[in-house]
Amino acid sequence: CHTGAVNDAVTAVLAGADKVSGWQEDLYRDLHSHPELSHQEHRTAGKAADRLTTAGFEVISSVGGTGVVGVLRNGDGPSVLLRADMDALPMEEANQIPYRSKVKGKMHACGHDAHVTILLGVARLFSSMPNRVQGNIKWIFQPAEEGGGGGRVLTEEGVLENPKVDAIFGAHLFPDLKIGKVGIHEKEGLAAADRFIIKMIGRGAHGAYPHLSRDPILAVGELISQLHTIVSRSINPLDSAVITIGKVSGGTAFNIIPDEAEILGTVRSLSQKVREELKSRMEEVTQGVAKSFGMDYHFDFQWGYPALINDPEMSRLVAAACARGIGKENVEFIRPSMGGEDFAYYLEKVPGSFFRLGCRNEEKGIVNPFHSSRFNIDEDVLPFGVEMFARIIDEYLGLKLF
Repeated sequence: CHTGAVNDAVTAVLAGADKVSGWQEDLYRDLHSHPELSHQEHRTAGKAADRLTTAGFEVISSVGGTGVVGVLRNGDGPSVLLRADMDALPMEEANQIPYRSKVKGKMHACGHDAHVTILLGVARLFSSMPNRVQGNIKWIFQPAEEGGGGGRVLTEEGVLENPKVDAIFGAHLFPDLKIGKVGIHEKEGLAAADRFIIKMIGRGAHGAYPHLSRDPILAVGELISQLHTIVSRSINPLDSAVITIGKVSGGTAFNIIPDEAEILGTVRSLSQKVREELKSRMEEVTQGVAKSFGMDYHFDFQWGYPALINDPEMSRLVAAACARGIGKENVEFIRPSMGGEDFAYYLEKVPGSFFRLGCRNEEKGIVNPFHSSRFNIDEDVLPFGVEMFARIIDEYLGLKLF
């Protein structure tokens, strides 16, 4: 996937661009078979710290718990930061592969093991030519992306300082894109991911005497229908919003009307304005339904990750840099996702871009989505990802390596 002349030092590290190099394969498979959940990434963090130390970089461990930061300092030029997340998911792996998870109930089903492997590959690349860098490169190996908000914690602990970061880039494997392709969100990338708990508080009674009750289950049923009208009737059709109810609970027996019933769900949006409007309308609807049924309610709206908003200029830089290596036909501007991603916290502070690396290969049967017990990747994405990051850094810092 190379075009044009490439600097010999880069060639030596990226020689495996069309074939998975042995060291990357070994590292990836080791990480995949030893998944660790959020805030428990001690082994993974140790691997990252060891590799960064071997590369000769300044290393800071135990950042935000298990986070690791590596720094290549070389002068007063601009500073660029790369980020990989490390945590796995609490699920059982169904893939029958030699390197399947060895830890019961834990699996790398979102590609974070590949993210770590790719960024350590980038570190290995630049360790071979540190004097070619005019400026500074920082690496973050971040804990707790899967709902733990590790990105927020690390920004609060100052990972964007010393040296002060001027631009940030991150990538996520994407099973909807074929191997060898890059997907770019020009501006809006992923949604704000909030959650809610709503409790209807009525009055219980025997199921044979409903007139003596204030039935919270009936109220919740009405509330579910009313909440789903918010997106279709309160939000501008040109905006994006999702309200999903994932759990409904209440009652103890078939013939008892309970005192309380509860619903839990998630709310997604791509702008702060819509995000706040959703919360406001949901509470208004809940209050109205409760009043119409003569009962009390409890409304708990929990702010989650903010929307991930790329800097358009940085996204165009990513597109141009990657296209020089793989051709414009293999770089796609793609629509936003309503999933959530705590890389958003970094982008609130520093201009940057979060992009996608295709890992789908139908010929190999690699077609399953994120968070599936059969999620897998085409391992050719590992050296491919290293090259794409190298080209982005080269473009941003103006190194003229390629």
